[in-house]
Amino acid sequence: MIFLLGSLLVGCSSSADIAPTTGNTTPAPNTPTPQTTPKPETVPTQVAELPDLKKGLSREGCDNGPGVMGAASYFVGEITITDDGDARGEEEWVLFANKKWAGHNGSDCSVRWTLSGNKTTTRSCGRCDLGVSLTNQLDVTGSNCPEDLTKGETGQSIGYDINLKDDGTVEVFFAKSGKRVGEGYHKDGTIRYVTDMSCRWF
Repeated sequence: MIFLLGSLLVGCSSSADIAPTTGNTTPAPNTPTPQTTPKPETVPTQVAELPDLKKGLSREGCDNGPGVMGAASYFVGEITITDDGDARGEEEWVLFANKKWAGHNGSDCSVRWTLSGNKTTTRSCGRCDLGVSLTNQLDVTGSNCPEDLTKGETGQSIGYDINLKDDGTVEVFFAKSGKRVGEGYHKDGTIRYVTDMSCRWF
């Protein structure tokens, strides 16, 4: 789901492609779909580094909804696949506090997971090039969100199907359901992706 995205991952595991499962998460209410996720542009394959997908993420769109306090929520992930088929990386759940949460001692925070697993064949995405089967592990020291947001969100199985495009962009899908996780960039076996924004209510 990052935690590429498990129950929480991204927020979702291969057995539950819903993100995240630890709270109410909805698209931004009563507003047009926010242009929060920078659309991947064509990136020459010879670029030295992949773009930082956390830059430019919108904080807006989650001030009004079914919950009073809340946050704009994204999952940002990176996976590197070796020639031997090993897959390693990390996923981060990024939360931007809305005004109500910030006014009650809330603040921007993130939760991080490390990812480990292996390359697989695809399961649900016919146009995808490969799949990955991963297990997440909560990075306690690298996370700074309230502990109750991530209770039990570790050791989960995650499956993704990955579509590597010739222009250097990538699409990531849940292997079980075929639902889209996010988009980003790829280069030399490394994949970087970000989800669309959703709202997390407390």
